[in-house]
Amino acid sequence: MSSNWQPQRILAIKNKHLGDVICGVPAFHALHEAFPAAQLDVIVSPGSRDLIAGFDWIHGVIESPRKLKGLARVRDEWRVARAAATGGYDLVVDFTWSDRAMWYALFSHASRRWAIQVTAGSKLKPYVFNGYGGKPDRSHHVMEHEREFLMRMGIPHYEIRPDFPPTPVEEEQALQWLAANHVPREKLVVVHPTSRWLFKCWHDERVAEVIDWLSAQGWRPVVTCGPSADELKRARNIVSLVKQPCLSRLADMSLRQLAAFMRQARFFFGMDSAPSHMASAVGVPAVILFGPSQVKRWRPFGDQHVVLHRECPCIAVRGAELACDKSQIVRCMSAITTDEVIGAIHSRFHLAA
Repeated sequence: MSSNWQPQRILAIKNKHLGDVICGVPAFHALHEAFPAAQLDVIVSPGSRDLIAGFDWIHGVIESPRKLKGLARVRDEWRVARAAATGGYDLVVDFTWSDRAMWYALFSHASRRWAIQVTAGSKLKPYVFNGYGGKPDRSHHVMEHEREFLMRMGIPHYEIRPDFPPTPVEEEQALQWLAANHVPREKLVVVHPTSRWLFKCWHDERVAEVIDWLSAQGWRPVVTCGPSADELKRARNIVSLVKQPCLSRLADMSLRQLAAFMRQARFFFGMDSAPSHMASAVGVPAVILFGPSQVKRWRPFGDQHVVLHRECPCIAVRGAELACDKSQIVRCMSAITTDEVIGAIHSRFHLAA
C-alpha cells in the first residue's frame, strides 16, 4: 500500500452471523485508525445494526438483504447493491469471502478492493479484488486472521481489543431490573444456554443442574435466550427443570439490552454463540462449552475466559459434515460432564461470603 494513498470513503463488508460481526469490530477500528480522515461505512448481517451503531467512528451501517421471497427479495438486494454502487467508495474491504460481497465490491467501482480470501466461491474473485489474503490458519483466532490480512494489505499491526460501546439508556434499564429483583451485581451470573444452532447446545437437565448449583453457592443466576421460537422453547424447558427459584429474561431484550445486562454480571455461562463473543466485548469473563466448532478460531477472545470442549469428528475431517447427527445434541457436547463444568466455575470464580 502506498504511504501517500489516502481513501476518502471506505466500505467494509461482514454480512455474516451476529458473532462474526462482533468479532469484526477490531478490524473495522484498525481501518479507521489507519485512515482517520476517511468515512467508514459497513455492511453487516440483518438485525446486527445495534452491535456497531454506537461507535462514533463508523459513519453508516447497511444491513444486508433479509431472507425474503419474490419481489420483496429483489428490492432488498437492489437496496444494498445500489448503496455499494453509489457510495463513492475508493476502498472496499471484504471480510467474508462470500460471492455476494464480491458483487458489492465490483459494483462499487472502488480503485482498491481487498478480500480476506479469494479461494472460496466464484473463480472471478482474483480478477475482482486487487489485494487479498490467504486461507485461514485454524490455530489462529478469526480476529488474528483478520489482522494478518490487513497487515498484508499494509495496515499497521494493532492490538486486538473486542469492544461494545456502553449505551446509557440500556445500562440504566439493567440496573433498575436488578434493583427491582434484589440481585446484587457482584452475585449476578448471566446464563445463556441456547444458540441459534441448537446442535451447539448442552443437555437441558445438565444446564439446570449447574444453575441449581450456582444458586446453592450463593450466586444469582439469570437465564437469558434469543428470540427464536426454538431457543425460547428450550430455555423455558431449562427453567422448568430448575429446582431452586430462578430468574429469567427470555427473549425480552434487544442486543443492546443484553449487552448492558451482561456488563453488570460477575461472569457469563453459555454455549458457543454470539453472546459468548459479546461477553468478551463488554469485558465479562465467561465459561463457554464448545462442541462442533473450531475452538481456537471461534472461542471468545482473551485469556480471561474458560472454554470446555471436546474434539468432534465433523470438524476433524474436511467434508465429514455427516459424521454427526446435528438434529440432536452432538457427541462432543454430551462428553462434557456436569462435574467438569461445576469444577471449572468453582476454580475460576469464588463468591465472597
